[in-house]
Order: sequence, then structure tokens, then C-alpha cells
Amino acid sequence: MSRHRTHALRKRLLGVGHGVRGALRDLLSQEFSHSTGHVTAILNGCLFAPSLLAFWFVNGVLDFSTAIAVGAVATPAGLQIRLLAYLLVVPAFLLTRIAVHLIHPVHRKQVLSGSCPSVRLMSLDWFSVGILTTGLPLAIQNVGPWVGMNAVFLVGVFLAPRLLPTARRNHVKFLALVLGGVVFLYASYGGIVPWLPNPATVLGPVATAALGDGTTRWLFRVVNSIVVGPLLVALFGIAMNRILTRPELTDIPVVRHALPRRDPDAVVVTSAAFGTAFYLLVVTAATGHLIVVP
Repeated sequence: MSRHRTHALRKRLLGVGHGVRGALRDLLSQEFSHSTGHVTAILNGCLFAPSLLAFWFVNGVLDFSTAIAVGAVATPAGLQIRLLAYLLVVPAFLLTRIAVHLIHPVHRKQVLSGSCPSVRLMSLDWFSVGILTTGLPLAIQNVGPWVGMNAVFLVGVFLAPRLLPTARRNHVKFLALVLGGVVFLYASYGGIVPWLPNPATVLGPVATAALGDGTTRWLFRVVNSIVVGPLLVALFGIAMNRILTRPELTDIPVVRHALPRRDPDAVVVTSAAFGTAFYLLVVTAATGHLIVVP
């Protein structure tokens, strides 16, 4: 009798084991299916995507190289804080996006059922824009080179090509982009190259126009205030989102690959505002100083 019970118990345990293995197999199959599954949802970008790591490194190198070149980072301490914020930007973005999805009643139901919401509410491109945009008042203190560069862009990319045959437009646009960059670099740094003529004698006010220290400090406080800064950066993001995705630029073969795609204004505003607030809180944690209002 005991042998029969032992055999029955063993058979029952084997059945339970087969059932558990089958349930685990079905669970893993469901989790990694192409259309549903929490793991797939996470890996495919609903909450996280491996491509964010590439963005983290590549855009970090490009953004900070540009920021240093244009003077948006004035001191080593400022650079360290911005680097710290950039290291934290992806985790902060992911947590913010997760929170937004889970707060939204429809999206919460989709995520918890293992599928990704089809609507994109936030963009890492615009979330990270606040880290460097808050330093723009420092970069545009020497406003002359910026005016000269953008004047070349306006004429050479947006106005003059309208008067030219279609076949020649892209050549003129590309030349204008290169010339605008040369004007900016020459006006900003040409004075330290001994064998070049002084930029002030060649470009005049373009090389010498500058904002006063008081104006620069006021602009810096405005953009870096927790009340006004996120709104201003969001508006700046909308402007850049529309300018950089205009056909005058996207029609240039080489340039179009470096330009962002146009996002809905709601995505730009939400991402830029949250990203700017995140950066200002990092500054507060690092320095103990928070600008509430300008």
C-alpha cells in the first residue's frame, strides 16, 4: 500500500513539475512575443530601448563639444554639473516616461497588460535640450558672431535659393551653411590667430557686438529659474523643432541625416519642460542654490 502511495505521489509531483515547466515556457513565450509581453515592451522601447544608450554617448559627445566651442559652458564647475546631469538624464527620462505612462489611465492598462502605448508622449532629444539650453545666455553674450552666422543662414538657405534654378539650390544652401560656420568661428576666434586680419576690421559690428555683463546675468537667471526656465526652454524647443525640420534644410542631401524629425508640439513642450526642471534640480542638489523666480 505504501509503495502504491509513493508511486502515486511521485506521479503527482512529476505532473506538477511538467505543469510548472509548461507554465514557465508559456510565460516566457508570451513575454518575448512580438506583440505582447512586459519584457518585450520594455526592450522594444515602451519603457526602455537599447538605442537610448547610443544617444547617451554620441549626442553627449556632440552636444558638449558644441557647448564648449560656442561658450555655453563657462567654468570647469559648470561643465562638471552638466556632465553629472547628462549621466543622469537617461535614468531620469525613463522614470519620467514610466510615471507618465502609469498615470495615464489608458496607457497604464496597456503597459500592465504587456503592450506598448502607440502614442509617444516624450522624446529624449527634447528632454535633454534643457541641460545645454540653460547655458545659452553665456554663449550669446558675444552676440555679434551669432547675428552674422544666422544672417548668412537666412539669406543663403531660406531666401536666395528661391531665386535660383532648382538644380543649383542645394549647392548654394550647403555653401551658406559652411560660410555661416566660418563667419562664426572667424568672428569669435580670429583675433587669436596671428596671421589673420583682425575680425573687427573685416566684419565690423559682427565681430564686436556683445551684451553687457548685467544683461547676460539677468538672462541667465531667467533661463535657470525653476518657474520661468522650463517654459522658455519649451518655447525654444518648439522654435528649433519647426526651423530644423523645414524643407529648406531637409532637402539638402548631406544635412538631412543630421537633422531631427519633426515632433508634435505637445511632445516637445512636455519633454523640454520636464528635462529643464530635472537639470535645475540637479544644479540645486550639487550647489544648494535654486533660482525660483528671476
